Amino acid sequence: MNPPTLRERLEFSGLVAGAWIVARLPFGLLSSLATVLGSLVYWLDPWGRRVALANIESAFPGKFPSARKSEIARGSYITFARTMFELFWAPNMDQEFVASHVSFEGSEYSWKEPEKSAVYATFHFCNFEWLPLTRSCTLARQPVIAQTFKNPLLGPVFDRLRSVTGGQVIPQQRAMLRMFKHLKAGGKFGMLCDLNLDPREGSVLVECFGGLLASVTQTHAALARRTGAEIVPVECRPGPDGKYRIIYHPPIQCPPDADVRKIVQQCWDALEPSIHDHPECWLWSYKHWRYKPCDGGDRYPFYANQSKRFQKLVDQRQALSDGD
Repeated sequence: MNPPTLRERLEFSGLVAGAWIVARLPFGLLSSLATVLGSLVYWLDPWGRRVALANIESAFPGKFPSARKSEIARGSYITFARTMFELFWAPNMDQEFVASHVSFEGSEYSWKEPEKSAVYATFHFCNFEWLPLTRSCTLARQPVIAQTFKNPLLGPVFDRLRSVTGGQVIPQQRAMLRMFKHLKAGGKFGMLCDLNLDPREGSVLVECFGGLLASVTQTHAALARRTGAEIVPVECRPGPDGKYRIIYHPPIQCPPDADVRKIVQQCWDALEPSIHDHPECWLWSYKHWRYKPCDGGDRYPFYANQSKRFQKLVDQRQALSDGD
């Protein structure tokens, strides 16, 4: 393993210093700081801004004027900045704080059947980082899969922050096998299901925003089908007075003979309406549509490319639809 570069050391030092400072600030100040920093980064990041604006137009073709699209894109940067600030502040979190800043709504499945295994599926939406933190703090601890960073020094910092309320951090290596065993034993864990994957990585297609096709992970559906777990779509929405609403949707049943593609689509359909209601809360600067069909037309964003493997998934999807 190569020694860290000067840039990696500087990034690590900046992250540690920033996290230390934020953890000592009043919580009420974080939203204002996020507005300032998110707006600044939005204007200093021309590439990310271009991707965000293109994504918004692809998802909502012709719906918003330019000024409104810019407002949504800038709001997305602000939301992400606030999410990171509040993750850095998380060492201060306790049950009393969560009770006064978060409301839990929707399905009570998790409380009524604590022994039932479940996969909590969510998007990069609003403060997604708080979903496992608040659950571990108030209900039951759940593992978090460690994220792999290009800078290896950053991983341990985020691992520590994501486990401050007692959740276990599981290395990404062999995570699939570990999660399989965890679910078979009646455990629960959460994962992001809006990650765009290369078709070679075992992805499946979902239809989103009224016609776009995205190549996304099927891990949550495959694990649930093999272990008997249920998938619980869960989201964090902005609430009144700067508070959050964590909403558990009705569980999706995943019997052994279930079609993984249909399960993934059900999960997406349960969570997409929140993006329509609060478009500024989704991570628009992420490349959600890296691939497009050969006859995809002009609706896909500028960075989308045609791919033979992606087209194969499109053809398979069409054949199954014709067969139904």
